[in-house]
Amino acid sequence: MIDARLLRRTLTDRRVLYGLIFLLAYVALDYASYVKPYRGLGITPWNPPPGLSIALIFLGGVFYTPFVLIAPALADAVVRGAPLGAKLELILSLALGATYLAGGLALKRIDTFDPRFRFVRDALTLIGVSVSAALAAAALYVFILRHSGTIFQNEVVAVAWRAAVGDIIGILVITPIVLLAFTFRPWPRPEPLVLIQFASLLGALGIVFGYQEATAFQLFYLLFLPLLWIALSYGPPGAAVGLLLIQLGLIVGAEIRFGPDPGLGALQVLMIALAITGLIVGTIVAEREDTAARLRDQQASINRALRLRSAGEVAATIAHEINQPLTALSTYAGIAAKAMEDGRQDLLARALDKIRMESARANEVLRGIRELLRQGTLRKRNVDLKDKLAELETLLREDLEKKGIRLVIDVDPNFPIIRADGVQLQQAIHNLIVNGAEAILGAGRTGTIEAAVEVSANDDVVIEVQDDGPGFPPGFDVNEPAPFTTTKPEGSGLGLAVARSIAEAHGGSLSIVTSPRGARVVLKLPIEREGDEQDRKRH
Repeated sequence: MIDARLLRRTLTDRRVLYGLIFLLAYVALDYASYVKPYRGLGITPWNPPPGLSIALIFLGGVFYTPFVLIAPALADAVVRGAPLGAKLELILSLALGATYLAGGLALKRIDTFDPRFRFVRDALTLIGVSVSAALAAAALYVFILRHSGTIFQNEVVAVAWRAAVGDIIGILVITPIVLLAFTFRPWPRPEPLVLIQFASLLGALGIVFGYQEATAFQLFYLLFLPLLWIALSYGPPGAAVGLLLIQLGLIVGAEIRFGPDPGLGALQVLMIALAITGLIVGTIVAEREDTAARLRDQQASINRALRLRSAGEVAATIAHEINQPLTALSTYAGIAAKAMEDGRQDLLARALDKIRMESARANEVLRGIRELLRQGTLRKRNVDLKDKLAELETLLREDLEKKGIRLVIDVDPNFPIIRADGVQLQQAIHNLIVNGAEAILGAGRTGTIEAAVEVSANDDVVIEVQDDGPGFPPGFDVNEPAPFTTTKPEGSGLGLAVARSIAEAHGGSLSIVTSPRGARVVLKLPIEREGDEQDRKRH
């Protein structure tokens, strides 16, 4: 066993390392954003370090309190050479750090806040916390500076305004992107269109600062268009990245074009409006996606209920139809036994004939049930299983990823075109993948489902679906998975039975293997290549 003290020490060492990385990042952000400061103080149009502090406390908790408290003093010493003296710098650092610490803890204690920004309330919560923390920090900052004689009375309002607005912008830009980087899974995959989107963002920045006839930030509204486009396409992550790029572009552009007095007050107000708009639009997109997912889940629940209802109706039909021949068999068996005792051969022959007829009738009922599970007759055509699996991956991947399940599909690049019922094969693989996903989710975990298709050494088509769920329980008949029998609370029990029937309808088989890693289901089908049908016709 691992020594508990050694484990705690290892965890502590790791958190200390994270704290040191935070200090380096804090100083780097302070250095990068130290443009157009007010009287050489740490008051700039955009102050991102507070956003980093709030994100750290939210993610890591009170352990990082010392790092957050000393970070402002360290940044002042490194970036500005501690112009206010060591004592005053330390007092300011403790006051500002404590405010950011309180902001991070307040955000952490709000149970409804989701750091993935899945709902509009999450954006509004962060806005409220950022405004509260920034106003409190600005009030403490000007109070200490005024009490020490660093600023005059007529500067209090200007200093407080610039400090508060700079902190609000920094928190709204930095905190979301840090929280999303650590909590949002999976991040949206960039599409080719993303290059055009970010090119339009850079183009808007170019127009804002390059159109010489416009006054300062007169064309700022143009930045809303690419930001909204990106936020609508990629949700909260897109909004966060877009805001960061816009903020960097604004600082650089203002420095290049407008020199020392670019109208910082107007810039700050516009940036706050842009940040709030971007965050809210991003969360609206996420909320819409969640609503769509819930609707899909509800539709799936309705479909399951309908399947269960149909299964109940089929079960009632089975009970009714089988009960009659079974009752007749029992009756005629009694008659045959009595006829044998009495030596009445003619009656015995008639009773046995009736038994044969009723047995055939029961067999026909079971055959009808089997045809039901076969989902109709086969329609063999030329099929590219690579395309069928690609369609299946497109259909299932997004929903599975949102549930924490990774789908990996691997098809031999040289896999030939075969003759089969592509729709039914696709349905069989779909059933197996959904079964694996439901098993993983039922165990309360995340995982991976792997589907592979290849041609075996015996020239068979081998379709294998492997999941890392709990596997099948002891006693489950892996050789003859019965319809309407399931190991999952919400399963209908049809998935494996249908897949097996489809495999057998193609002349193949289905086998199930349970391992410590999970369940593995293998469909084997005799291969029938694209040219086989033409060869048969010629002969």
